[in-house]
Amino acid sequence: MGESVKQIFMAVITVIGMVVLAMPSLADQEDKRLDSLFDILHTAPLHSQEAYIAQQGIWALWVQAPTASGRVLMRQGIQQMSQGDLDQAVETFSALIALEPDFAEAWNKRATIYFMQGNYADALADIDETLTLEPRHFGAKSGLGLIFDAMEEPEAAIDAFREALKINPHMEQIRARIEQLKKQLEGRQL
Repeated sequence: MGESVKQIFMAVITVIGMVVLAMPSLADQEDKRLDSLFDILHTAPLHSQEAYIAQQGIWALWVQAPTASGRVLMRQGIQQMSQGDLDQAVETFSALIALEPDFAEAWNKRATIYFMQGNYADALADIDETLTLEPRHFGAKSGLGLIFDAMEEPEAAIDAFREALKINPHMEQIRARIEQLKKQLEGRQL
């Protein structure tokens, strides 16, 4: 995995972890507040506090499982991820998926771990489930780009990253990675 891909990935994991641990239980991808937050995300100026708050609000809603048992498993899985206990985190998120199969973020978290383990086939399958449940999941779409990037498929990575930016135009690291990949492709064509 390239160093820039690792940096993007670790930044995303850090933010998600901070949000989960700081927020009380809220809701999941069905929460009606998401529509307003996505409206703000689309209209807020780049690099604005308003965009940052909307983005954090979206993540805070996404990571909150619908049940108390699910919230315990989510917190446990994220803690395991942050401690590098990836095999145990896969088991935890698999249990969460079994408990709440319609909870998009459970699928996304397990996809993230599979990506970290280099298990791209299972990561892609879980991203597909995530996007079926929450088509606006810019994290899953950018994760898809990271997988294609790691698989050295720059055209597919760029496409996935662009799809993520259509939903959340405030992901500067993703925008920067697109530019890097475009330069790599131009270098190949020369």
